[in-house]
Amino acid sequence: MDLHSKLEHQSHATVMDGPQRLLLSQLAELVDPTEVRRVVVVDCDSPAFFDELVELCPSAAVASYNDSLVDENAVRSHIALSPAAQGRVSVVAAMDEHNVDPTVRFGSGTFVDADVVLVRLPKSLDYLSQLTQAIAREVSNKAVVIAAERTKYMTPSQNEVCARWFSNVTASLGKFKSRALRASEPKDQSNDPLLAVRSFPRTAFVGDVNLDVVAHGGVFAGTKLDIGTRVLVEKLDSLLAGVPWARDFVDAGCGTALLSTYVARARAEATVRAVDVSAAAVLSTLATAAANGVSQQITAFQDDALESLAAASADVVVCNPPFHTGTALDTDVAVRMFRNAGRALRPGGQLWTVYNSPLPYKGALTRAVGPTRVVATNRKFTVTVSTKPR
Repeated sequence: MDLHSKLEHQSHATVMDGPQRLLLSQLAELVDPTEVRRVVVVDCDSPAFFDELVELCPSAAVASYNDSLVDENAVRSHIALSPAAQGRVSVVAAMDEHNVDPTVRFGSGTFVDADVVLVRLPKSLDYLSQLTQAIAREVSNKAVVIAAERTKYMTPSQNEVCARWFSNVTASLGKFKSRALRASEPKDQSNDPLLAVRSFPRTAFVGDVNLDVVAHGGVFAGTKLDIGTRVLVEKLDSLLAGVPWARDFVDAGCGTALLSTYVARARAEATVRAVDVSAAAVLSTLATAAANGVSQQITAFQDDALESLAAASADVVVCNPPFHTGTALDTDVAVRMFRNAGRALRPGGQLWTVYNSPLPYKGALTRAVGPTRVVATNRKFTVTVSTKPR
């Protein structure tokens, strides 16, 4: 059975979804897979995807890049367990703790010598712009970029973003309830002053909190103060006044470090560990801390829902938890974050949380941390303080 037939007849129970199946189908349609020497895969973590890819391109080295630490670790685990992937698939770490420049998201050489770049099309146009610019800087004129997503999540604006960096951009026909954008012929950025300047990270002054916020593409809220964080920020001064003894803070799901930076600036003797599953968020955090002169107080690193934090190591955890994974509603991450915050807090420590008011989080917070009180609420958002019993 050829590749197209295999993809058409795969069971619905397969771990590959429609966009990933379409990426492989498009690769086989647009190039000769036997002549491909290097493939870079962005933001895909399905084991079946990588097994099919190495079978389809028998001579290719495959490099995997994932912004999410969870997805990056999933690929690493698969490589360790899969004979087909070992020696053929490598992981490009989204964060290099020994050489971090917070203004650079994709390390130099990530896309060099790639014949094909396969991308799970991001919903963020900013992320897509930053990604396609980085790809266009490094790939040759013969390289092909294929980005796929569910048809219902695609917009004409995605074509326009790709066309900014590539001369030839087309869309595939619909298949597997998905569509793909195909880009080739990268524009010469060195000779065009409008293309030569890196489009990200972006910096903006947020007057409501008197901070310069730096954001890489796709980080939640970008350089803006989102309305949920605003509700929590309005209570931060009074919350800080209630814990004069607190020195060790954690910003869970730090994003652009708006909360981390606010706390560090308000309490000069405090240290803040800012953690996020996204490499782009961690880089944004480091850049925001530097822009506001509080780098000495803030450390930032990737983490999955506070799993790596030591027990009883924090006085206060500040949290604006996610409630989506990609485009799907997902409260599991937030509940795990609450549970791990309870473990990381010292007795008497507090978890400050803002969340969508309709979500039933108050009970989960009480179970995970301790007695929980509401300090602010409106139709959209609720701010709570949960205290770990002494």
